[in-house]
Amino acid sequence: MKIFVWHWGRFGTGSRYAFELAQALREYCGYETLLSLAEGAELMQNSSLRGTVDLPLYTYANTQEFLWRSFRVQSLLKPMVERLRATPPDAAIVTMMGYWDIFIVRHLHRLGVPVVVIAHDAEMHPGDSFPIMIRLQRRLVRDSDGVITLTNFVADQFKRRVSLDRKIQSVIPHVAFANADLDLPPPALPEPNRGRPLRLLMAGRLKRYKGLDLLTGAFKHLSGLPVTLRVVGASEDPSELAELAQLPNVEFDVGWKDDRAFLSHVDWADACVLPYIEASQSGIAPLSFSRGRAVVATPVGGLPEQVRHGETGLLTETVSAVALATSIKRLAEDRNLTRCLGENALRHAETEISWAVLAPRFAAVLEAVMQRRAQHGETRLVCL
Repeated sequence: MKIFVWHWGRFGTGSRYAFELAQALREYCGYETLLSLAEGAELMQNSSLRGTVDLPLYTYANTQEFLWRSFRVQSLLKPMVERLRATPPDAAIVTMMGYWDIFIVRHLHRLGVPVVVIAHDAEMHPGDSFPIMIRLQRRLVRDSDGVITLTNFVADQFKRRVSLDRKIQSVIPHVAFANADLDLPPPALPEPNRGRPLRLLMAGRLKRYKGLDLLTGAFKHLSGLPVTLRVVGASEDPSELAELAQLPNVEFDVGWKDDRAFLSHVDWADACVLPYIEASQSGIAPLSFSRGRAVVATPVGGLPEQVRHGETGLLTETVSAVALATSIKRLAEDRNLTRCLGENALRHAETEISWAVLAPRFAAVLEAVMQRRAQHGETRLVCL
């Protein structure tokens, strides 16, 4: 069985998702895979991985190049389409939506290849500046044969916006990436050391909906407690960090980080914090779990599906600075709890959201869309 796996974004986790999914389908399910990534993808900078990409595609390096190459997208895709036509895959899956996906999906359907979409978001996040992305994703979902969401929360959002009748549907949690290519040391659990401040990390794309104001308010309530906060990631508006930057025991490493640098910050921390005011789910949570770090999160969106309160982390009682401060204080004052939660988080990553566990669930969806396509006209709703 041959599966075409693709993602053509240059930054973010989409390319790693595609790369590791293709590996997992081969290793755990015995599939043959065809992997397509953007030539400029961050992951492709690792020369040892370039040979693993069967169908690299040069997309664009800047906005101007994106515009003029988008007008020529059909000719740009022609060599890939010819390769797929010569040996058609049995099914295809895209790990994160991009601007050009609709065009390859149309070609795949002409070849009789069913397509599965992993849909990360159903609605725009507050502050997002590209509403066209959500519209394109909904179009992609409509054109797909199967839809995988990472949380039930997002699945329910889609059902209110897009008809999912006649589509294979499944909710598969965000995987804890293996990151085997990084050759990292084994995760070391946080030490229950009260001789130094609790190290807390907020990481990722630093947007307003991620709760920067909430975190600022919480740290004002934590004045005098031994807690150090590190804020890491890319910020579109540095002014959003200004008030937080004025507080003591807060340090910043602002800018885009590659996977190795990002994980080094996770290893520095005792726990990670997700003070979001809105969320579909978080890629930071499984990444933290995989390094033995608990997560403190607000109970919004799909976060309660990812963070098990009292087991892999703490969910705040409400979405407020006071509630967030209360949860952080609990970890600062009980370092044995911090370590215990980290140990549980690591176990969760290894036994419940690893590729070994989740790859067969992706395979079940792919086999279901293939079976459905073969039945020519089968219209019943299938949920996995």
